Amino acid sequence: MTSARPQLRPIDPDIVATLTATPASRPLTQQIAHEALDRGVEQVLFVGVGGSWASSVPAVTALATDAPGLDVQNVNAADLLTRFLPRVSPKTLVIASSHSGGTPETVDAAAAAASRGAQVVSLARDSDNPLASHAGVALTYGSDTTITSAKYAVLEELVCSILESRGSEVDVAAIRSALQQMPAATQAAVEQMEQANAATIPAISRASSVMVVGSGRMLGLAYMLANCYLIEMQRKPSTYIHSGDFFHGPFELVDETSGIIHIAGEDESAPLDARVTRFLDTYGHNRHTVDSRDFALAGIPHEVRGRVAHIAMAAVIARIASYFEVTSGHDLDIRRYMHKVAY
Repeated sequence: MTSARPQLRPIDPDIVATLTATPASRPLTQQIAHEALDRGVEQVLFVGVGGSWASSVPAVTALATDAPGLDVQNVNAADLLTRFLPRVSPKTLVIASSHSGGTPETVDAAAAAASRGAQVVSLARDSDNPLASHAGVALTYGSDTTITSAKYAVLEELVCSILESRGSEVDVAAIRSALQQMPAATQAAVEQMEQANAATIPAISRASSVMVVGSGRMLGLAYMLANCYLIEMQRKPSTYIHSGDFFHGPFELVDETSGIIHIAGEDESAPLDARVTRFLDTYGHNRHTVDSRDFALAGIPHEVRGRVAHIAMAAVIARIASYFEVTSGHDLDIRRYMHKVAY
């Protein structure tokens, strides 16, 4: 007897509620930023693995661009233990992210950083977990379904607080105002993309492999769709490619049988994505371009869209995974090894 094929899941019901709650983290992010300033923090390390590593990409991009006095890096948690630990000191701010708060590598990295006197912050679903026990401040978002968008929103608040504390010329008030509009804007973006997803994902799902292309603040989502959703949850051969690297080898694989998903944004890397789009318009026979410029993002000024569009895009990418699930017949929640065997 075979099990029934998965049906299309409903759109996550708590998108608006979860994102509406995230600005409540502002007092904690301001506390973190002021402590970092008082400590004379010179290095900021965002630490995680898998999707949590990917969730830090926009924050790293923003701080690396707008806080030139800081050494900002996105570090695999295992790599912190093997390579970065000697550089960790009381002048290091570590933001360690894990949805459950129990990822072993990330918990160990946070503990090791704390033992060297670093300022450690955790980011997880809740604060009752091993990761938070090693942190001076625990940032939370409280959802098991709206995860990456929520992490993005909380980390954007943290970026704003760090820039604010350091007297940055970036219009922090405008970004925070945009964050207030993001709950409804994100929900609308997911609903807006339903028809396009239904039209394109079945053919892409049937391809032998899928390339996911992105850059800038969207690069983490390219990683997440390829590694977490397609490889891990769908066992679908996939890889993520930086838009700037697309023309240095990967584009030679583009033909009638290729599956390509291009995630395009509006930040400083937009010209790289525009070049990919021009090529795919001619040669990308089996492609799905998800461009944040197509999202309405009501109430968000043009000059701020590039800084916050990744929040809406994260929910859209999670929804794309649901369309793969229906076409492949493989439940997103079924794993072969993860949490089943020792590794």
